[in-house]
Amino acid sequence: MELYKQGAESKIYISFYSDRKVIVKERFSKLYRNQLLDQSIRRERTKAEAKAILKCKQGGIATPVIYLLDLNNCKITMEFINSQTVNDFLNNLKNDKQYNDVELTKLLMEIGAVIGKMHSLGIFHGDLTTSNILRKEDGTLVLIDFGLSHFNPSNEDKAVDLYVLERAFISTHSYFSDLFASIIDGYKHAYGLNVQSIINQFQIVRARGRKRLMFG
Repeated sequence: MELYKQGAESKIYISFYSDRKVIVKERFSKLYRNQLLDQSIRRERTKAEAKAILKCKQGGIATPVIYLLDLNNCKITMEFINSQTVNDFLNNLKNDKQYNDVELTKLLMEIGAVIGKMHSLGIFHGDLTTSNILRKEDGTLVLIDFGLSHFNPSNEDKAVDLYVLERAFISTHSYFSDLFASIIDGYKHAYGLNVQSIINQFQIVRARGRKRLMFG
């Protein structure tokens, strides 16, 4: 296996499974934790991530195909998707300077719709950034990296997901920051009933965040 990238909780490898190119995500042990506790935490988080991926797929959201779940070694073997991240796509769009406003707005609304559908399925992502959404050549959006996900999120959790995405979007794509409202529009449309209570909570979370930025 070839190490592809490493995060705080896991290592990502490129490998092959039944002649298919795959991603192997392995949650590694934390030496400072009790060994039994460490194994339990890694096992449960691996199981939760796989469950979130599958539940999204069953709900009509594109996610990587899972080929193998190894809870004993805290590994998920899943489809390798050779596509741009939305982060890279937007950066290339900015550099091109010939983007179509209508198409860009459509993309952002689709991002919001995917997140709204995910939340309506009772899933909290935990690390929503444009780097964790892939865009295939046919325009399909694929959600990845559910390592911090959990289920049955509160309105506060959903609002935090949106706020994390907004902060990442403004920081990384300041050129398009005024268009974040299109993501919220797509979210509202996809989530459906009772969405306003989440938007209200999002405004509260956003206000708290701005206050922290102002006063530290």
